[in-house]
Amino acid sequence: MDRFVVPTDVESALAGAGFRPIEAAGTGWLAVALDDPDRRLEMHVVPAVADVGTSERAARLCAVRHEHLPQVLDVVELSSGRLGLVVEHVDGLSLAQIRAARAPLADGEAVTVAIPAAGALAALHDAGLSHGAVSESTIVVRPDGRPVLTDLRGALAGALDIEGDLRRLVATVLDQMPGADAHLVSDHVGEGSLREALEGLLTVPGLDADQLVDACYDATGPEPVRLPDAGARASSALTAMAREGDQARVPGVTRRQDRERRRSRAARVGAVVVTAVAVLASGVAGWRLLDHEPAPSPVADDPVQAAVELSRVRAQVIGAGDVSRLETVDIAGGPASVADLQLLAGLDGARVDGLAVDVQDARLVEDNGSRGETTDVAVTSVMSAHSRVPADGGATVPVAASEARTVVLGLRWTDGGWRVWDVVEP
Repeated sequence: MDRFVVPTDVESALAGAGFRPIEAAGTGWLAVALDDPDRRLEMHVVPAVADVGTSERAARLCAVRHEHLPQVLDVVELSSGRLGLVVEHVDGLSLAQIRAARAPLADGEAVTVAIPAAGALAALHDAGLSHGAVSESTIVVRPDGRPVLTDLRGALAGALDIEGDLRRLVATVLDQMPGADAHLVSDHVGEGSLREALEGLLTVPGLDADQLVDACYDATGPEPVRLPDAGARASSALTAMAREGDQARVPGVTRRQDRERRRSRAARVGAVVVTAVAVLASGVAGWRLLDHEPAPSPVADDPVQAAVELSRVRAQVIGAGDVSRLETVDIAGGPASVADLQLLAGLDGARVDGLAVDVQDARLVEDNGSRGETTDVAVTSVMSAHSRVPADGGATVPVAASEARTVVLGLRWTDGGWRVWDVVEP
């Protein structure tokens, strides 16, 4: 990249953090670390003033964690009226690029794009933010098949438009599907097509993410997106992500009954899959952006939802091997904290790559009065296949995915919200 094409304030901010721009990336620049070419991030310029409102939105955006959103590492003030949004680099093809190289998406492929994107929008909306730029250019499918909703500049604008985000998503998905010949690729002959269902949503007042997800499941089941010239890279795990755990439909159970069972999960749209995010923030640790510290992921007041979120955060802590973050999950000195400290010590500095938890069910356990201030939540989850990379550079040790397992998290309310006191078998 011609260095003079990059604005001076962008180049200076990146250089100060140990990065250099190497090429344009959509609405910003892709940059690599000076000491590690494999460590990459993106900086997107946002015309905005660093006032109190913008700073508060930036903090909330940095706290959002979702499998189908790039992690926002920070927001830096570049120059007067210009902010730099520093985000995880998402490698892959946009829907626009995919459609330019292949036929329209079949119903199942469209569902695989729509459901995770709806979940990503719901995560932003729950944080009081809007995306604002949903299009075929901002939905990127990674080489491993994960769709990611990129370009988060609009989240700093301040205007909350939940319906607008969802209608843009519906319109975008429709644009990637066949038109008059939709019935030729419908997965379920005789049932309403996905196109008909999505077109109907465009006229529904008060459209929300649940309605979009329900319409998708009512029409068909998800299937992997066929990536041009890279079909082998689209693994079967893609379908599992869109199905919120890939539970097989029980014979004799109707699609509506199956949907209702899914909707009873505490995780709802946001619990498709929770993956330990590769932490890129080490490369920008020197930035003091908008005078805010990175905010921890919020924990819901509802103990069931909190149990789901704490399960997610624990996977991130174990993946990072960061003992200092255990206090965001466990109560110091409690049985769960002691066990997790022993687990991290047993890793002996090894790195855990690819660890993810799929929460399949979460429910309150009836209180018989014997647990005092502890609230019990039964959580059923599956740990993904992952690998353990020894600190001494030895051979990577693969670890197979676990079977579904149910444990009871004993939660106690603290100044920081719900935390885990102990973990027992039901």
